[in-house]
Amino acid sequence: MDQNATPLPPGVELKAMSEWKWEPSKSGRENAYLFGHPSKPGPYAYATRWPPHSKALAHTHPDARCGLVLSGVHYIGYGEKFDEAKLHRHPIGTYFTEPALQGHFGLTKDEGAVLYFYGMGPSRLDPLE
Repeated sequence: MDQNATPLPPGVELKAMSEWKWEPSKSGRENAYLFGHPSKPGPYAYATRWPPHSKALAHTHPDARCGLVLSGVHYIGYGEKFDEAKLHRHPIGTYFTEPALQGHFGLTKDEGAVLYFYGMGPSRLDPLE
């Protein structure tokens, strides 16, 4: 960030995407936790970096959450089984919701994607297939 700027007020945090700490996940994607954590009670926000040609089979989460495509293109479908015919194309800037317990699945193609999620934990991923 700008080294010549005045100091930030207490509690204010600024962090460029290039400064986010990316952690590998079991899915092969990477997560950058911005505040809170999905596994703990309370609000959380994190980004997930999907490499090109990634696929997530149908699953649910116990909490409602919202997301935003920060880069690339992400494809999301809703249902209890992965079905490429049900995928919706979400380019950069697309806001979307994932209602609690709603089955959904995802895919990236050549460009990959970075997604931002916000929700209230605790959360988890419950596979449907």
